[in-house]
Amino acid sequence: MDKKMIEIKITIDSALAILLERMNMELKIRQRDLIIPKGLKLENLPHRQLMPIVEASIFDTVFLLPPELVIRETNLINIITGTVRALSRIVSQDEFRSFSSQRTSRIIQPIVNHLQIQIENKNFQFN
Repeated sequence: MDKKMIEIKITIDSALAILLERMNMELKIRQRDLIIPKGLKLENLPHRQLMPIVEASIFDTVFLLPPELVIRETNLINIITGTVRALSRIVSQDEFRSFSSQRTSRIIQPIVNHLQIQIENKNFQFN
């Protein structure tokens, strides 16, 4: 099997649109569950409330990707990091400009681990 890096081709603006859509869904869930008051928008939330929404949205979005894109070497971490940094201009919070690739890795690593275990179990099952 060829182990070359897979380059995911998506613009930061497109990735940002996907992230914002998921963040709005996550906000509605938290408002329904009375975690965040109804009527607030993403732009109105303080950083301490917005960051968990961002992280959950990243996690959920990555989990929906094809497993190969998650477990293989790709530019996914760079895309996510750049997208969260670009979020700073939408929500007017400079804290997002310093979002690091290490933080992105910490968010998606549990997904990578889970998928690798699933693939190993599947391979073991069929051998």
